[in-house]
Amino acid sequence: MHQAAIDLFQLLVQAGAVPGQDFSCDPDQQAYHLNERCYDLLQRAYPEVDWHDVLGAPFAGIMQRIEKLHQQLGCPFVTNIVASMQHRLPHLPDDLAAGYIQAILIGVESATGIALYPFLMETFSLTEQARLEWLLRQEAIAIPGSDCLMDLIMAAGANTSDFAVQNGETVLTEAGWQRLSVVWDGDCLLQSAIAPR
Repeated sequence: MHQAAIDLFQLLVQAGAVPGQDFSCDPDQQAYHLNERCYDLLQRAYPEVDWHDVLGAPFAGIMQRIEKLHQQLGCPFVTNIVASMQHRLPHLPDDLAAGYIQAILIGVESATGIALYPFLMETFSLTEQARLEWLLRQEAIAIPGSDCLMDLIMAAGANTSDFAVQNGETVLTEAGWQRLSVVWDGDCLLQSAIAPR
């Protein structure tokens, strides 16, 4: 995939696509992400090629997964978590921000099969995109557990009563735990609480 991805990305740049904005590569998952504009640019530059046939539809299958997840949760999780991350990241120092972003991106994709990275890149400013790229290259040392878990379960439609931090430990109600388990797969120590009646 390495040489094929390089060749594809060279075609995209020559066609006028902007790296990080219109397309990106996820080396860990050995996948690439293109937005609709990439397909339009490729089609104009190389009209003899059916790019949807060659590359598959943009975000093929992802939008269906997202719609199914949103129906299951009863809320727009992807939109919510991207907004939460955009709000949270500027307030975290670099070591915590690296842990936060990596824990959420890896955990959400592991649980749902949905890569949040392209949605972040579409939403973030150029400055935010540059910091995101830098944070993803850092060796995550610290993970702000409570902030991370709170953003995840709130984005998944939980109530503020479903989450608490007591004596430095995260406590979730059964409803909070169920919502978290739908959207995130990761290592954490949690205490459960009896759901309020």
